[in-house]
Amino acid sequence: MDIKINVAFRNLKHWQDSEKRSEHVFDRMKERAIGKEQIKEAVLKGAKTIRADKSILATYRWYAVAYREFRIKDVRKIYPITVMEV
Repeated sequence: MDIKINVAFRNLKHWQDSEKRSEHVFDRMKERAIGKEQIKEAVLKGAKTIRADKSILATYRWYAVAYREFRIKDVRKIYPITVMEV
C-alpha cells in the first residue's frame, strides 16, 4: 500500500481551520527538525493511539506525530496535524 504525506493541505474543505493546521505543522516540523521521511517512519513503525477527536497519534523514537488518515483504493493519505517531542 502506497503512503502519501500531505503537509500542505490548505485546500481541504472538510476542516475550516485547515490553513491554520497546515501552518502549525510546518512550524512544528521546522522547530523540531522533523521532515516528511520521519513522519512516514512514525506512521509505519510507531506505536499508534486513537485520540478523542478520531485522529491518530504515532509515537516513534523521540517524537510523536498526530495525524488524520484516509484510505483511497491502495493509497494511504496522511494529513499531519502536529509534531511533538515525547
